[in-house]
Amino acid sequence: MYHNETPVEHSDRRLNSGSTSDPAVSDDTVLTARVRIAAWFLLILAGVIEAVFSRRVVWADGISYLDMGDAIMRGDWGMAINAYWSPLYPCLQGLALRVFKPSAYSEFAVLYFVNFLTYLFALACFDFLLRTTVADWPPPADVPGESLRLPKWAVFGVGYSVFLWSSLTLISMQSPTPDLLMAGLLYLAVGLLLRIWARPQRFSLFVALGAVLGFGYLAKAAVFPLAFLFFAILWFVGGGWRSAAPRVLVAMLVFLVVSGPWFMALSRAKGKFTFGDTGRFNYVREVNGASPNPYFQNPGTASGHFVHPVRKLFDSPPIYEFATPIKGTLPIWYNPSYWSDGAAPRISVKRQLSVIQRWLMFYFDMFLPNQAALLVGFVVLCLMAGRNLVLRQLAARWPVWLVALAGLGMYALVFVEPRYVAVFFALLWVGLFSGLRTPAGREGRRLVSLVTLAVVIAVASPVAVSVVGHLNRVLKGQPHNQWQVAEDLRSMGIKPGDPIARIGGLFNVGWARLLRVTIVAEVPRANWREFWCAKPEVQAQVIETFRRLGATAIVAEQTPGNEVYLPGPEWHKLGDGTFYALRLAPESPK
Repeated sequence: MYHNETPVEHSDRRLNSGSTSDPAVSDDTVLTARVRIAAWFLLILAGVIEAVFSRRVVWADGISYLDMGDAIMRGDWGMAINAYWSPLYPCLQGLALRVFKPSAYSEFAVLYFVNFLTYLFALACFDFLLRTTVADWPPPADVPGESLRLPKWAVFGVGYSVFLWSSLTLISMQSPTPDLLMAGLLYLAVGLLLRIWARPQRFSLFVALGAVLGFGYLAKAAVFPLAFLFFAILWFVGGGWRSAAPRVLVAMLVFLVVSGPWFMALSRAKGKFTFGDTGRFNYVREVNGASPNPYFQNPGTASGHFVHPVRKLFDSPPIYEFATPIKGTLPIWYNPSYWSDGAAPRISVKRQLSVIQRWLMFYFDMFLPNQAALLVGFVVLCLMAGRNLVLRQLAARWPVWLVALAGLGMYALVFVEPRYVAVFFALLWVGLFSGLRTPAGREGRRLVSLVTLAVVIAVASPVAVSVVGHLNRVLKGQPHNQWQVAEDLRSMGIKPGDPIARIGGLFNVGWARLLRVTIVAEVPRANWREFWCAKPEVQAQVIETFRRLGATAIVAEQTPGNEVYLPGPEWHKLGDGTFYALRLAPESPK
């Protein structure tokens, strides 16, 4: 039908040339170009606003990535080889800090600059995926009846609104994590998978797919098991089992070449084969019920025992110490897999089914408020083409939504956070909408326009309102409270490298990173009342315990809400009053 060029190339050439004898197709080409230009402008603007708004605060995950990036840049592989955090994102952060050499005040701004670049990368990869899904293949002649493919501009419009929602609401620019980077690599990988489906004889596409999946694993370990689903799909779309075999094996080899050095280093460090400990850690915590999190003392229903658990020094309130041997700003969270070593997942059918039910209900709850417009719009457009085409429309881009369902199912086995599954919801809706067909004729096009516009407004408007609110706060000015806390501690005589204790500690530790101190022990956030409501002699014992550890100060964080503590005059207010500090004198020699 297309002579010597592929369906994808034929479609791309028509899209770029803008010349066609069909007025409807010509209108679609013009509208698609306008939608893409407008969407890119608005998405980039929204990304800039979110990056600037977020630049003052970094939570503990981001601090661990920064510490890991520093270790990679200075060649400290004993610290850098970490079975919980993946290396690609911290490597980018470390490289950016080495290039820009920012002051402590500006360090987080550099981090969010890198986050913004990963957002642009994800957007470019998503655009590649959309351009591939709207290509004119399989040929329209294969579909019986008078129907047309859903206009390309409609697919792009819905797709970009989904990208906006998944990237800035589910993942969020305020989360300095590799989720956007992983999302971009998965968008690129699925796009390559579809290109291979269109032209399986192109050897270079198999090589590219293997490399992209390898880098995806380096961005986040969850891509490792998903990569083998991609390879399985390649057997079906790669031109037949026998002819596809050599190219699929090459893709797998390239994947192993890219990913192999990291999982071999992890395996050597752990003394067993592993591509990462994130899954084991989360299974022991979420399914087997190890507690308390993350100071594991009781393995719950997990098998084995903790080889080197966090040290508990005091019972009420509990004090946990983790000064050695892990390095980093917050050692308890720099390498969580170390503290949970020895506990192995134990599968219980009853517990596993309970966990799956919990996360399926979580997905269902996400569908109702956030994705109802997408679901209704899809059903309406799907039925417009006729009930006899429903299954054919669902199957049109099956590799896209199959990867999405696999990702959602994988996380539902253990633990789900919106940012973990954002990419899979985006893939799900792109796979479903890009396979739709609509009745021919002006009325059909008009209804498609109305439904598409309604879906785009419903999905994008809440995100737009949030972005405008953040812009307003940026324009009013944002104090850098984390830096001010670090400066106030410096004025109290706290120096880089000093050991610090915490009361009410959780993940708000940006100040510790900026001052380059190490948190060595803490009373957990869940137990802050036990300290502030305790008798004076108990408080004195807690303070003395921290002093004996060598801590130079205790930093206490106010708990949000109506319940706040009133520290005595010996506690110094830090920053905007979110934190207080007590300077500890060195223990007197005996």
